[in-house]
Amino acid sequence: MAIKRKGNLTKEKILHFAKNAFYQNGYHATQLKSIAALADLSLGNLNYYFKKKDDLVEEIYRQFFTDIYHFIKKSAVIDPLEQFCLFQFMVYTIVLTDEHNKRFYREIIQDKSNYRVMHGLMREKYHEMLDALGHSPEHLDFEIILLAEFGTRREIFLNFFAGDLHLTLDQLVYYLIRNTCKNLEVPPSVFENLMTFSHHFIAEKDFSHLKFLA
Repeated sequence: MAIKRKGNLTKEKILHFAKNAFYQNGYHATQLKSIAALADLSLGNLNYYFKKKDDLVEEIYRQFFTDIYHFIKKSAVIDPLEQFCLFQFMVYTIVLTDEHNKRFYREIIQDKSNYRVMHGLMREKYHEMLDALGHSPEHLDFEIILLAEFGTRREIFLNFFAGDLHLTLDQLVYYLIRNTCKNLEVPPSVFENLMTFSHHFIAEKDFSHLKFLA
C-alpha cells in the first residue's frame, strides 16, 4: 500500500511539473528530460510512469475533463446533453482565454488530431448522449460519428487559429456544439434550448478554480 501511495505521489509530482513546463514553454519546446529534471527524477524513472509526451497530455486532459464534469454534476445537472454543452463552454473558456493554455492546445491540434489523446475519454460521453436521445447506432456507425466529430473539430480550430475563421469564443462554441448536435440528430428546438440553458449556467456559476495547465 505504501509503495502504491508513493507511486501515486511521484506520478502527481511529474504531472505538476509537466503542466508548469507546458504552460511556460508550450508543447513542442518541452522535452521529457526537462520535465524529469524539474521533478528531480531520472528520465528512466519518469518513463516508468509516462513513456512519451502524449501519455502526459492524455493524463492532463483526463484530469481536466474529470474536474469539469465533476463540477457540472455537483451543480445538479444530470441530463447528458446539458452536461456536454456546459462541458464545451467551460473547456474552451478556460483554454482559449489564457494565451499559454491556448498555445499548448493549438500546438497539439496542429501536430495531430486530438483524437489520439481524447477518443478514449470522450467515447463514454457520446454513448451517454446517444442513449439519452434513444439512438443505438451500430459499432461502425458510432466510430464514424466519433471520427467525423474529431475531424471536423480539428479543421474548425486549424482555420480559427490561422485567422481564417473570424469568430468570437461564444460563436466558436456555438458552431462546435451545433455540429455535434447535427451529427447526433438532435432536434433544432432541443439544440436551441441547450444553448439557452448553457448561457444562463455559465453566466451564474464561478468555475475560475478549474485549471487546464496552471
